[in-house]
Amino acid sequence: MRNKLLIFIFSIFIHFQSFAQQDGYWDKERATTKEEVLSARKRIVINTEDLPIGTTEVVFRITLLDENQQMANSLVSVLKAIPDPTGISQGSAGAILLLSKISGDDTCKYAVFSDEKFKTSYLENATITNACYVQEKPINKDAKRLSISSSACLKSKSLWFGFENKNWIMNQKIVLEVVPWVDNKLSRGWTVENRKSILSLCKSTDLAKKLKILMIIVFVY
Repeated sequence: MRNKLLIFIFSIFIHFQSFAQQDGYWDKERATTKEEVLSARKRIVINTEDLPIGTTEVVFRITLLDENQQMANSLVSVLKAIPDPTGISQGSAGAILLLSKISGDDTCKYAVFSDEKFKTSYLENATITNACYVQEKPINKDAKRLSISSSACLKSKSLWFGFENKNWIMNQKIVLEVVPWVDNKLSRGWTVENRKSILSLCKSTDLAKKLKILMIIVFVY
């Protein structure tokens, strides 16, 4: 019981220490950057890197390049100018900044899936009924932000992007970039389930009931 109490106190210490830090960060180390060539009238599915624990939002950018064209700047470098995801949603400036300065003349449709099991049906029949996000209008570049509070896409540990080449003759080069936003508190395992578990432990421990810090937790949350 003493060990459980020590774990409880340590968890509280970590929790309050996080208030002194910023809420989260762009995880540049586990960002996804992939470049693929898609044949005419074909489809392809690109899998992202595993999203880190505590991911609450992702920003992705899709750019179609002409042959021999290179990216002017990476999405990771662009996000240095946007300290947190709210900066993207507060106006058009953040969204415009995310878009690539270059793109080719080719266009494609794309869909985002949260489970690999939908990959086969998309590749064979272009099925998008199970997609968590769909762009049905052909585009040559796009940038979006997905949040765990408003999108089913972030309910899995990875994302699958399906692309369909709308060109009848020419191949196209697709660059996919995905950068996760990691919440400091959630990345340490301070989830709703863990909080309930600790509170349940406190209610069943006579010594813990006497700790005033318990009242602080209930008040904060």
